[in-house]
Amino acid sequence: MSRPGFLTAAGVVVALLVLPVLEGCDRSNPSSPTPVCTYGVAPQDQSFSPPGGSGAFDVVTAAGCTWSITGMQEWITLQSPASGSGPATVRYTVLENGAETARELTLMVASQPFRIRQEGKSPCTFTIAPEAKSFNANGGSGEVTVSAGDACVWTAAANDTWLKIASGASGRGNGTVHFDVSANTLAASRTGTLTIAGRTFAVSESGKNADVECTYSVAPVSFAPCMPHGSLTTTLTTQNSCTWTASADVSWLTVSASGGTGTATITLAYTDNYDAPRNGVVKLRWPTATAGQNVQVSQAGCSYGVSKTAMSFTATGGTGTFDVVQQSHPIECGGALQDRCVWTATSKASWVTITSSMPRTGDNPVAFSVAANAGPARTTTIVVRDQTVTISQAGP
Repeated sequence: MSRPGFLTAAGVVVALLVLPVLEGCDRSNPSSPTPVCTYGVAPQDQSFSPPGGSGAFDVVTAAGCTWSITGMQEWITLQSPASGSGPATVRYTVLENGAETARELTLMVASQPFRIRQEGKSPCTFTIAPEAKSFNANGGSGEVTVSAGDACVWTAAANDTWLKIASGASGRGNGTVHFDVSANTLAASRTGTLTIAGRTFAVSESGKNADVECTYSVAPVSFAPCMPHGSLTTTLTTQNSCTWTASADVSWLTVSASGGTGTATITLAYTDNYDAPRNGVVKLRWPTATAGQNVQVSQAGCSYGVSKTAMSFTATGGTGTFDVVQQSHPIECGGALQDRCVWTATSKASWVTITSSMPRTGDNPVAFSVAANAGPARTTTIVVRDQTVTISQAGP
């Protein structure tokens, strides 16, 4: 007799195994592993000059890794998206820095910093040439040259209705301003100004059909002051309606008036000079055939010498002295004791200390001390006006 699920033949029992079908197991589409994201930027920083410019950096990461940029400021403009996925190149623009101070920011790209630094612009200084001009009653035109740094911006404007800027009302760096002067229909002369790059340019114009013919004279026309600062006066004599201008050709001379009409006393101020003698000119100009008169200022100065030009010390240091001799030029400015030249001795290193009181006048010694030296041999200088004393010290 047989049982269900069994076959019997010749006393052998065979079991039939029925294997269950596993449902819900799909081996043909395994899920992808989540990538491990790391980030880098290259390069890691970039510097710019004051005008700014364009830059770029690479985001280094694996495909599928997302990133974004934070830390933006208004002086940086992105030319690429601020976020992305996978490796990319980010492009940006740095705007011009109009301030004198440098600026810096750090952008964060995912977890990585990218630094941008921009230099500040140099302080702007402006000069104009000439600083004044005179016209007859018919008026005319003129030009003024502006000298300035390449990044320095300036403007020009007329301050009187009978003056007009013809071209060059604004500029950057060096440039030229052209201006026009209207004819003067009045009998009286007139003066006006232009403001160019923050400087004042003086314009004078004669009156129409003036009854007088202008003549000019200046006295005195030369000065020879001694070394200390002071002031001088010269007198320009002319008719009441006649115009003139005044300007100095060196920075150490200043004049009390840049122009005017009629007779005037003009004050010339000058600064101290205890270096070599120097010369300057004050230019008085007027609209006649003689053009004007130069006033010469020759200021006295000093010459110096030292008794030693080099001194040596051991590692233990010590003290030393040297003599300073001086003489005024011309010699009359030195006084009865020939002691009017003023000077200061200055050490160029902290390990040399001047122990004499400063400043000094006339012929005098300079005392100083040298600190002990625990390092290698070293050298510095003590400077007195145009004289140099070299101090050398051995190492231990």
